[in-house]
Amino acid sequence: MDAPKQFNLSLIDYGIFSGFMCISVGVGVYYAVVNGRRKNVVKPAEQSDEYLMGGRTMPYLPVAMSLLTTFLSGKAILGTPAEIFDHGMLWVVHFSMSAVAFLISGFIFVPIFFHLNTTSIYEYLELRFHSALIRKLCAAVFIVNNLVYMGVVVYGPAVALSSVTDMPTFWTIIVGLAFLFLMLVQLVGCSSTLYTTIGGLKAVVWTDTLQAGVMFAGMLAVMVKGTVDVGGFQKILEVATVSGRLDELWRFDPNPALYMSFWTSTFGAVCIWLSLYGVNQMAVQRYCSVPTLRDAQKVVFITIPLYFVLAMMVCFIGLLVLTFFYNCNPLETGEISTYDQLVVLFAARVAENYPGFPGLLLACIFAATLSTVSTGYNSMAAVIYNDYVRPSFGEKRALLINKTLVFFSGVLSTLIAFSVQPLGGIVRSSVAILGATRGPVVGLFFLGVFARNVSTRATVISFVGSIGVCLFLWICSVLENPYKDYHMPTNSSLEGCHGHSFNLTYLPTSYDAFYGRPDTLYFSRISPFSYALIGMIFVFFPAILLSHGMPPRKERFSSGRRHSLTLMGRPPFKM
Repeated sequence: MDAPKQFNLSLIDYGIFSGFMCISVGVGVYYAVVNGRRKNVVKPAEQSDEYLMGGRTMPYLPVAMSLLTTFLSGKAILGTPAEIFDHGMLWVVHFSMSAVAFLISGFIFVPIFFHLNTTSIYEYLELRFHSALIRKLCAAVFIVNNLVYMGVVVYGPAVALSSVTDMPTFWTIIVGLAFLFLMLVQLVGCSSTLYTTIGGLKAVVWTDTLQAGVMFAGMLAVMVKGTVDVGGFQKILEVATVSGRLDELWRFDPNPALYMSFWTSTFGAVCIWLSLYGVNQMAVQRYCSVPTLRDAQKVVFITIPLYFVLAMMVCFIGLLVLTFFYNCNPLETGEISTYDQLVVLFAARVAENYPGFPGLLLACIFAATLSTVSTGYNSMAAVIYNDYVRPSFGEKRALLINKTLVFFSGVLSTLIAFSVQPLGGIVRSSVAILGATRGPVVGLFFLGVFARNVSTRATVISFVGSIGVCLFLWICSVLENPYKDYHMPTNSSLEGCHGHSFNLTYLPTSYDAFYGRPDTLYFSRISPFSYALIGMIFVFFPAILLSHGMPPRKERFSSGRRHSLTLMGRPPFKM
């Protein structure tokens, strides 16, 4: 391995980076222009569907590729290998559980949402429970959660860019936001109506398809070159075993007060994936953008193997990074300041003799991230407008309202991006806040679909209580940070670092850091990977119990609707 040094992007790298970003923006501009020309053809009543749902005529394969890149973007490419390097291989189990969540979504949730023919999935809750309060509460949770999630996503490419340039993370976050709003401004200028702004869902889907292809190609190139450089598969397996990362797969301790276990990586992961791909506004908009239910389910079933392959590629890159840096940890030499920068440093090392390759990798990370962020802001604006603004104010000043919503969403999520590192890095911060806020939402939809006799009053009480419990756990964890000293050891040496000095990472010997610092509250040590499961449980079972004392009223007749809102009352399955 070469001696530590700072890597910078060459002019070729900057050219490739800028070119790929321009192509991504160009696709959006194209569809904005096309949709702008159609504004006199499409009826005003259908323009909302055209913008938010692609007219419900999108082909299923590009939609599946779009769904793939929305939630597995730069955050996962950077954060997952960092977690494997620092904490072990349980992420393989975590990602494998996504298939279970997809199947549940495809057979249970997607048919119900598809037949409702609505834009906001939270309209389902109002129809099922006859309560606008539940709809607005759930929509508010989505908005808060998405703001934080987008902040994490913005932070990812900023870390990547700052690790190979002299630009601090602060300025790269600002650059990323500027790039996003440049894209939005360009596309908004091509259309004069709300539903053709930024090219609509069609632009998002086709841009995501392009980025998915480049992501696969870029990651595959890194894997092939990296495998050769580290000495082959046998060396990778040897380091994974000797370092103890492989042994982490067998963490079967049921104690919830630990960093991660087999149980949190199975049951907890299913809840997390359901919150992303089952009952998430961004995902459901894609499921419902295709012509038929059969096509919607094809989107699900195509995404399962593609997601699994891409996730395993990300995990394999984590093992490559571990093998490459095992004898000289770059955090201990001072080359990087956070584990989230490991992947980019690794790519720069293995591709330093191939001009343009680092630029291509950064383009993939940045472009995929901008796609996720623009989709997130668009979904937030759609939820706020459909669930809060339009019922009270109609469609007056719709364009101005949505522009304002997108702008403030971007500003707020960027401010949140600066707090990601203190919250535990890319992956831990996103999983923790995602589970704490989305787990109760998953429980709410499970109640609506599976519990026909649950009452609205019991549901509201349980939902608010579950949110309170999960946020309490999250706040305790953030304030006490019980796992800040939990790091798996590396084998840095003067020989491995070519004589360069290094400072070994502090590893406590008086206690097992995997279970957190013993001087912290037990609640703060509850695994952040179990928050989603806890949130779901604290909604589902208390609501059923409380319904015995607060029996359902008119909401018990919801299953009699034409397109049933509960599983047992659903009409016979038809494609």
